[in-house]
Amino acid sequence: WLDESIIEDITPKLIGAWPNTYTYTKALSEYLIQQEKGNLNVAIIRPSIVGASWHEPFPGWIDNFNGTSGVLVAAGKGILRTAIANNEAVADMIPVDVAINLTLAAGWYTAVHRPKTILVYHCTTGGINPFFWGEMEQYVMSTFKRNPLEQAFRTPNAHLTSNYLINQYWTTVSHKAPAIL
Repeated sequence: WLDESIIEDITPKLIGAWPNTYTYTKALSEYLIQQEKGNLNVAIIRPSIVGASWHEPFPGWIDNFNGTSGVLVAAGKGILRTAIANNEAVADMIPVDVAINLTLAAGWYTAVHRPKTILVYHCTTGGINPFFWGEMEQYVMSTFKRNPLEQAFRTPNAHLTSNYLINQYWTTVSHKAPAIL
């Protein structure tokens, strides 16, 4: 109900030092839970990027193509050919079944042991077993070449780069030119 220009004006003032509205609203939600929990025993689960399953219900299961899963499927179908990313940055993806198992275990622990303070669980792998976006590119592309997706548009061949000009070149050559043809 607010005009877009008003939202653009007030957003930086609202989020303050937070890097974006996503992290701000997550922090706001956690603050609200802390203030309103009353006598409830509460645990907070903070998963990193939730991706396809590791084991349950079967390896690779996803129920949607949101976020990273959609990007990976687009690359596997040969539609996405280039994207801007820092190859040295940690791709801190956590399988959905791991995040769910932690949620169940934390719920059980909180219900049985009734901790006096809110327990916060970080469900991530990057600090212990980092997997970088450059590795992700190589692993995903080799997997799709060995196990191609059905009805692929063309052979998977996506590349990540942090260079804007290189990305624009590959966007023109691999996305725009084929679309025009």
